[in-house]
Amino acid sequence: MNEKTHQVTIIGTIDSRWGWLYKIGGVSALIAGMLLLIGAISLIASVLQPNAINGWLSLFPSNWLIVIFKIHAEFSGVQSDLHGLDLLDIVILLLVGTICLSLSAASRKASRIWCLVALALSMIGIILFIATQIAGRSTVMLAVLIISLVMLRKETFSRVTIYAGILASVFLFVGDLSVGIHSNVITILFGVGYVLLITWFFWIAKFLFWLGRVS
Repeated sequence: MNEKTHQVTIIGTIDSRWGWLYKIGGVSALIAGMLLLIGAISLIASVLQPNAINGWLSLFPSNWLIVIFKIHAEFSGVQSDLHGLDLLDIVILLLVGTICLSLSAASRKASRIWCLVALALSMIGIILFIATQIAGRSTVMLAVLIISLVMLRKETFSRVTIYAGILASVFLFVGDLSVGIHSNVITILFGVGYVLLITWFFWIAKFLFWLGRVS
């Protein structure tokens, strides 16, 4: 099947009623990727030029994944306590939930169930995080893993996007569970997982924008 034929096949399975939802999902994925990217830029800037973080980058607090990376990398002044309610983390959870909802609208019934499970995980994660101020954020990785595994059943997505999501969620989840264990291997894999997650968000944004355009 050539690329043109493949695109026609995909378009034939799209429910045009959800074009607006695909676009919202695309915006959500783009914003999520940008927020993680800004976190990475802030981290790099703080290492290369410590005073740079006092500029405009100081307006963006570190998300919990950046904090976990700092803990693994044994940054000075960073404690292994992730306790505390963070609005940025809640926003990321909401964005992931919106992405899951958008992808469920683009999936067949069997896949839609698992996308909705990923959505439920994101919503449960928000409730847990607000209630405990520490637990629940790891549901982002579980949601991305479920969505990526669902993608394996469909020819709609590129294998690069799928495996980026799977590896990102696994590396980040392992790093989340192993906070307090100092290992260079875990630190490197966590950093790779973070970059892969940013890439995954941007690829998903591109796909959902395309769905919104052709629906």
